[in-house]
Amino acid sequence: MWKSIGTLSIFQPSHDYTPLIPLPNVSLLARYRTAIKLAVAAGVLVLIAFIISPLHPVSVAREYGILADHEPIPSIVHFVYIRKGEDSVIRFDFSAFLSLFAAILYVNPSKVYIHSDYNTTAIQHAAATGGRWTRKLMNTWPELVVWNQVQVPNYAGPNENMRIDAVQHKSDFIRWDTIGDHGGIYMDFDVVTLKPLTPLLNAGFAFVAGRQYGGKDEGGNINGTINNGAFLTKKNSAMARIIKREQHAGFDGKWEANLKSMTRTAEYLVNVPNQVLILDRHAFAPTHWFPDSTHPLFFPQEEGLPSLEPVPTESTDPVEVYDAIVKMRRARRDWEWDFSSSYMLHAFGTSVHSRHVNPKLILSRTSNYGVATWAIVKAMVAQGLIDGTEDENYGDS
Repeated sequence: MWKSIGTLSIFQPSHDYTPLIPLPNVSLLARYRTAIKLAVAAGVLVLIAFIISPLHPVSVAREYGILADHEPIPSIVHFVYIRKGEDSVIRFDFSAFLSLFAAILYVNPSKVYIHSDYNTTAIQHAAATGGRWTRKLMNTWPELVVWNQVQVPNYAGPNENMRIDAVQHKSDFIRWDTIGDHGGIYMDFDVVTLKPLTPLLNAGFAFVAGRQYGGKDEGGNINGTINNGAFLTKKNSAMARIIKREQHAGFDGKWEANLKSMTRTAEYLVNVPNQVLILDRHAFAPTHWFPDSTHPLFFPQEEGLPSLEPVPTESTDPVEVYDAIVKMRRARRDWEWDFSSSYMLHAFGTSVHSRHVNPKLILSRTSNYGVATWAIVKAMVAQGLIDGTEDENYGDS
């Protein structure tokens, strides 16, 4: 929305006009001719509305993007957590708790769904006997966080004969089957929300996503594709309907299959007004999954000074906020990355580097992951959820 800046100038005539002779009398018909025309036009519009009302033109126009639907994307958060094997148990580390807490902190969701194939007995057992972070994730927000049991697909492809082996691919199918029915924000458990998502929820688009980069060793197959670990969509959006319809038929077992299909669909839908907004890679996935990205993200600095804590500003003036950000960026350490333009951090490699994700290390501000998530962990301390000295990743009892 554009804000008016400056003073509104109103045109003032240089002189007042005074008729030289009296205005002539006009006939009654001529005097009311304009009013009669307006009444006839109004009647015609009422008649047209009465004739076409059963056709629901407004809903049809909105469906095809002719008329914008300014309803926001709902503030519902979705995660998927499914079995990796028959003997798998529910087990969360601190990074998962951090991901969930950050979503609650910055989205203020009406509901958080964890879509899972674990049964009620397994869920209750983990909530009662799991490690520190498992219990905390499952018990801190009992009215807000809902476990939704789902059926995991095993086959896809044009003839439903292509076996889905990778748990990540199974999750790809589940996320679209579920979020399309509710709308909201999907994120993997290695995604951390870094700032409020309200501007994106209210942007007027039915689907919002960001691109990703696979790194110099990836070969280019992933570069520029949409990151499917974090995206936003309205309920029953065109994007959701098309993906649900086509992802099974188009699956060929290749790692990048769903990514390329989703990207192609989104890019086509950009041509339909108000359907798709694609952000650059820094918005949701500023890093990638090869060591030249994951190591400097997670590894703490063994030497040198920690990153300076940000100086808070109470100003809402955009220029003053900008100046505060620039001041902090000028004082950054040589190793420190800039997450200023990131709404979310899809921290690829979190599971491998989970030993570097704990409250004590994050609050020390000696890693880039710590710089990105420091404010979130500080909020945990302020809310009494942790004391900030915890240095373990799983906290198994």
